[in-house]
Amino acid sequence: MCPIITHEDEIELASTEKDLVNHIKKLAKAQSNLIGAQNKYAEALRKANLEREMLNRTFRDVLKQMQTLMREKRSNIKEEEVNLFQDIIYKNDEYIEANNKYIDAIKNLTVKKDYFIKKKEELANSLDEVAGKRGALIKKALNVEKAKNKLIEGEKLKILDSELNDYQREFDRARDVLLKKIHQFIEVRDEIDELWIHLKNSISKSS
Repeated sequence: MCPIITHEDEIELASTEKDLVNHIKKLAKAQSNLIGAQNKYAEALRKANLEREMLNRTFRDVLKQMQTLMREKRSNIKEEEVNLFQDIIYKNDEYIEANNKYIDAIKNLTVKKDYFIKKKEELANSLDEVAGKRGALIKKALNVEKAKNKLIEGEKLKILDSELNDYQREFDRARDVLLKKIHQFIEVRDEIDELWIHLKNSISKSS
């Protein structure tokens, strides 16, 4: 047997929606702080990568000098040294390229996540609007019901019904906006999921 749905249930729903709004906004704030941390991390990686590029440039200068001196028998340069330096330079080039891809992936993700937070806030604001309109609509419906029970004049009842219809239309408009915001939220969320996969795939060996 299905439970009887009452006005109190709808009022409770409006109250719970308000709670949901608060939690959405708290999560958005926490994620905003996380984006800031991720951007700082990406910037630190970028600076480290620039230092690695400078290091590799100097490695190449040293290698070039070693290769020149190695032509002389008394240069004290061993072929093993040259080969080891070449290997270090080659690996550094790989690390630089890998880090650049990783940094780009982080940046792309944080930009989209920042946009996602805006969509999340828009959703929260729309939900807040719906909750408010829902509560107002239910209270108005209860007032109209009480008026009908008191058998008030027909003209006054028409006015109340007209006002109730206005409340209903306002609620319907707010709900339509909310549905639109939810669809936008889901669309951006799915795009972020793809960017997370791209970030994961961009991770490579790097020391």
